[in-house]
Amino acid sequence: MTTLTPARALVLLWSGITCLVVVAGGVLGALLGGWTASALAGLSAGAVCMTGSVFVRRRVMANFAVAEQEAMARGYAEGLSHGLLTVVAQYEAAVFPMSAGGVTAAERFARRSAAYRIAAEAALPTPVRVAAAAALAALDEGDPHRSRDAIGKLFSAVNPGTGVSAE
Repeated sequence: MTTLTPARALVLLWSGITCLVVVAGGVLGALLGGWTASALAGLSAGAVCMTGSVFVRRRVMANFAVAEQEAMARGYAEGLSHGLLTVVAQYEAAVFPMSAGGVTAAERFARRSAAYRIAAEAALPTPVRVAAAAALAALDEGDPHRSRDAIGKLFSAVNPGTGVSAE
């Protein structure tokens, strides 16, 4: 079975509506003037309905395309924001390791580079970018209290409206 895309759903909907209009036109024509009027009324009603469906379909599909592009952009930005939060948390773990000597300088540099690379993406929303800059600056300074607060603000910027704080 094929998937039900917006275009396919619209074609199926208008096909059903056209069939109903043809039947309604045929019944009305039969009531008013017999078989000839029934056929003429049904065919003309169906033709008008099909013509209308072409115009409606063009407008609707144009709106679907715009909405799909906007949704893809929002989804990409949201996924990038969550990825940034993960990479910043990994960088935090490299800056403040659980055991002394648990993280090499090369590993710490690699995590820092990854965090800065994702934070520089143009698709990130501005509040997330600002919070990420503050969190990365705090981590670079090595202050655990300031880093925790900045990462909490980054978490809130990535997950707005959840009412959940990172603390």
